[in-house]
Amino acid sequence: MKIGHTGITWGIPGDTETAYRDTAELGYLSFETFAFTIIEWNAKPGGYRALINRYGIPTSAAYVYKEWIDPATAASDLDAAKREADAAREAGASALVLQGGSRPPGGHDHDALQRLGEALNAIGAHCRDIGLVAALHPHTGTAIETGAEIDTIMELTDPALVGFAPDTGQIAKGGSDIIDVLKSKLDRIEHVHLKDWCGDLLFDADGREKDPTGYAGYEPIGNGVLPMPEILEILASANRDFWINVELDGTSRSPRPPREAAAMSREYLGSILGDKVAWTNT
Repeated sequence: MKIGHTGITWGIPGDTETAYRDTAELGYLSFETFAFTIIEWNAKPGGYRALINRYGIPTSAAYVYKEWIDPATAASDLDAAKREADAAREAGASALVLQGGSRPPGGHDHDALQRLGEALNAIGAHCRDIGLVAALHPHTGTAIETGAEIDTIMELTDPALVGFAPDTGQIAKGGSDIIDVLKSKLDRIEHVHLKDWCGDLLFDADGREKDPTGYAGYEPIGNGVLPMPEILEILASANRDFWINVELDGTSRSPRPPREAAAMSREYLGSILGDKVAWTNT
């Protein structure tokens, strides 16, 4: 199995170089960041490639957020996403992870989701043409949050152009059974964010979500409620060469340094996966 780590534990966008260094030194096999971060680093001496060369592990994926659905910005969103895809591919990434845009109360109607599907197909076609895989990433508070929305957007997108990039914690927090979702969409999975969750969705008196963990309700892998051994077994059964990148949302209230949190996930995964992963520091 190919296990990497995303950079958001160190902030958004956070200290990218420290995140890259820590990820490599802890033995993870790849790093993932925002596509705009790659573009920003390309304006520096040596460009983003300097980080890859310095720390010795690849950047396996880049994350892209656009609104997509709004007709007033759809064309500019697509143009920007194409530039970000080009930068990700030049950096050696294999996947472009696509978030579905903002969410109105109650979610979008079918017409809006159809426009989203068309936009995802368009960026997916560009990715295919440059040798990159595009994959839709469900996320709480975005256009694609619920199991029904996942089903709909998968039906509205071309499997040859748009894959599925599940986030295990986000899907569970969004109210779906993560095991059911992974099994039903296994043939579309092209990339994974492996995230654990505390299991509690809490709100204050004003209806604002409370964060009981310091990580937006998430936890280092193995510290939450998700059945990680079963999740990993299902992902392995796909028998395809996609990346599984650990993710944990860093916040100003995080109870420990980012490297320590990433090390906790690495230790847990090492204990249950053994020699199924060729960690770089073993």
